[in-house]
Amino acid sequence: MKLIDKYVFREISVSFLFCFAIFLVTGVIAGFLPILQKGMESGLELTIILFQALANALPGTLVTVAPLSIAVGILLGLGRMASDNEISAIKSSGISITRLLPPVLTLGFLGFCLSLMCTLVLIPKGISEGKRLMYEALTKRIDAGIEERVFFDSLKNMIMYVEQIDSSSGLMSRIFIRESSKPDDVTTILAKKGKVATDPEGKSFIMDLRDGVVLKEDSRGDSTGNLAFESYVFKYPLAQINLEKEQKSLEELSISEIRERIQTITRETGDGTDQSRAFKRRADIFARILILQRFVYPFSCIALAFISFPIGLVNFGKGRLNNVSLGLVAIFGYYALTLAAERAARSYLIIPEIAVPAPALFFIVFSVYLIDRVRRERLSTVAAIFDKVLAKCRRR
Repeated sequence: MKLIDKYVFREISVSFLFCFAIFLVTGVIAGFLPILQKGMESGLELTIILFQALANALPGTLVTVAPLSIAVGILLGLGRMASDNEISAIKSSGISITRLLPPVLTLGFLGFCLSLMCTLVLIPKGISEGKRLMYEALTKRIDAGIEERVFFDSLKNMIMYVEQIDSSSGLMSRIFIRESSKPDDVTTILAKKGKVATDPEGKSFIMDLRDGVVLKEDSRGDSTGNLAFESYVFKYPLAQINLEKEQKSLEELSISEIRERIQTITRETGDGTDQSRAFKRRADIFARILILQRFVYPFSCIALAFISFPIGLVNFGKGRLNNVSLGLVAIFGYYALTLAAERAARSYLIIPEIAVPAPALFFIVFSVYLIDRVRRERLSTVAAIFDKVLAKCRRR
């Protein structure tokens, strides 16, 4: 039996590694493009984007890729064995197919451990580290995100618009700046020409403006004065960004920190109004769903491993990818059910503790039923029907 376990594990592991490599590269490329765009806009060096920003985003890709790779790897491995009648030979020797389950669950458990480490530790740290890199880039090269005819709003309480930029000299034409860091003193600047000036200390965003006007207004929009100028230096302290002191999002926090944050929100918004109660309820639901997702998403590796096992054992004839086709339908159904359950929890239809884990638990229970049917060879009718459907699809 140890030989059979090793053989089955090797068969599904090779298929898993092949699928994992393909899915991971695809996911990394898809995730790299927005990171590359955002990083270049923020002035990050290409090497930093490649080796740091991408590495911080990698755990999120792993959590998505691991369950799919495990499921398809099991379907390919067992499907190959079924189409070559190796499963039939094992059953003919008196060995129950349930004895082939431990290697499958071992692969699923390994994926669960990897994904759990990502959701609990690596993903929150990656989000925080990504924000830190963007902050460093913002303080080093604040003008990197300024583009022609695009509103620049990376700085808090400031909006900037430039009609034209000379790429060789960096000279900007027809500039609009609106700064509202002080609620009672809103400043609007219109200038014909301007250029970003360097700040040796890196503490301010400085614009050297020419031929324009400065307009002042209060919080109600009433004018409080204006000033025409030939030369004007606009300085925006980067300390106002406060990205380092900015409150972390829930996705960056550990489970204990999430619970502490929700308790703080509950205390601070306890005025008893309908609006505050609705806000507290939404925050509480979102936090509970987020905590459950950190365990349920890794558990998808085990759930999809379970459902892939009976589907992979069924012999659909000579077509080795027939098992994968039926398995992909099951995988699609799993994720569709997962999204529906999370939507129901966010809509207050079902409590998160029931809705979020329900798809994984349902698939495991249903997989146990299918395994029993396959063991008793009661799925031959389903296999024949699916085989006929595939044959019709090929003819079309």
